[in-house]
Amino acid sequence: LTSAPSHTMPVIPPGEPTPEDNVHPEAKSIIESMKEPIIEFHKEVGGKVKSIHDLLNTVAMTNGKPPFPPQAVAFLLNLKEEQVKQEGGPTCEEDQLLDCFAKLVPKGDTPEIFEEKVISHVKEGVKRVKHANKTFPELEPLLTGLHEKKEGDAEKLYAWFKDLLPEEGKDGFPKEAFMAVVMGVDPKESIIPLKAFLNGIKANMDESDTVEKLSPIISKHME
Repeated sequence: LTSAPSHTMPVIPPGEPTPEDNVHPEAKSIIESMKEPIIEFHKEVGGKVKSIHDLLNTVAMTNGKPPFPPQAVAFLLNLKEEQVKQEGGPTCEEDQLLDCFAKLVPKGDTPEIFEEKVISHVKEGVKRVKHANKTFPELEPLLTGLHEKKEGDAEKLYAWFKDLLPEEGKDGFPKEAFMAVVMGVDPKESIIPLKAFLNGIKANMDESDTVEKLSPIISKHME
């Protein structure tokens, strides 16, 4: 799962938009030269702001930075009011996502540095989303059954999630991070809605998360 501490992600500005005077003067041309994976990511997630926010948060959290607050993501994407109010959740246009990445190119970074720190991981993000889109339909009924068995209990679902993590990552991923970053709910909630649970797992899958891997761990917690 991508939110597990075992994954390495690039360093980008912390959970605050980069002040304009700290943005690379040639940011737009830098992004233009490496736009293909950004466009592909946008296509694979259907422009969903939640998926983009998840990616930015994973990047920030794995580098010891605070997660991006919703208003920061809205600023980076320059979301319009009608986009925010869309039924089914906000989506953005392709050019808005390109402009978002342009705002993340720090002054002083060469294109090569930005490619290494950020764009290489956008490419990994594309691979993960394609894998999740292909794998999740088979996992969804199993996860729905688990959620029903645990009656959405946050403590019990967190215990299951911890069993997915490598031993060295278990202690470093507290319940608060599971709730806020993976599930996208208030850490104080005692019940996780089914939709939040399914969406959270799908959004944080990586290529190692297969039916063969997850199914026995789900079965263990169904006992």
